[in-house]
Amino acid sequence: MHMLARGLPIVLLSFVALPALAATMPVPSITILAPAAGSNVATSEIPVAVATKDFSVECTHVGQPGAPGRGHIHAMVDGTSMAVMTNVYCSKQFTISGEGLQPGKHILAVILATDAHDNASMPAEVTFTYQPQSPQPLPAPAESGKPSLTILSPGNGARVGKTFDLKVAVSNFQLSCDLEGRPNIAGYGHLHVFVTQSGVTDKPSWAPKMSMEPMSSSMKGESPMAGEMKMMSMVGMIGMPCATTIPVDLSQWHTGKAKIVVMFANNDHEPTMGVAAAAVTVIVR
Repeated sequence: MHMLARGLPIVLLSFVALPALAATMPVPSITILAPAAGSNVATSEIPVAVATKDFSVECTHVGQPGAPGRGHIHAMVDGTSMAVMTNVYCSKQFTISGEGLQPGKHILAVILATDAHDNASMPAEVTFTYQPQSPQPLPAPAESGKPSLTILSPGNGARVGKTFDLKVAVSNFQLSCDLEGRPNIAGYGHLHVFVTQSGVTDKPSWAPKMSMEPMSSSMKGESPMAGEMKMMSMVGMIGMPCATTIPVDLSQWHTGKAKIVVMFANNDHEPTMGVAAAAVTVIVR
């Protein structure tokens, strides 16, 4: 999908356990096909391939409350918390940047997520060895002044089609999707984009007051990493891009008013402190 593919929806860490499913409803599952367990990855980017069962991987409804058996993939390296999430993926094959990843053994974890970013499966994990010919170290801090963020277009109150470009201006902040899930570096991060609309996202999940919720006991003890698996409940998040021109697809949303919120996020997806979010209200035709 357009916005969620790597290289281009967390602010406020509100985490939920895997939703309880009706006894008659199949439980989705995900399996890692590549990298294979114990394999060596010699390329700078880590190619990932997965297989899913009872789940449709798509992003046309991303940000909405969603429906069972539909959504996208969350991927993490060396953990299963939000802080090490590399991005959100809309296909069964994708790559993860190796920038800032030390050569040696690492653990890849993937989990299915609903359109609202709730867990939809148990996580799958694989251990691999990362041995690129030219490791890419973390960049040096890039502090050059107070960061600022402005939405250039559409303007407040503008009428837009269901697909349009969101354009922003960024100052004193380096956007990098390759660093998502890596340690925080001053002056680096990415964007979080949210849409809220009456009748679609009645609870504005971008609001900055959300509490951590413990994992359910059913997810503990399943694997060395499953007990810490936490994902956000973030209805309204449509992307975590790293560009100043952002394609927005609201083809599955209603016509009428919609609020768009954009904010800076650090590599660990925490909001960048001291920088106000930018917001506009548009009329979707």
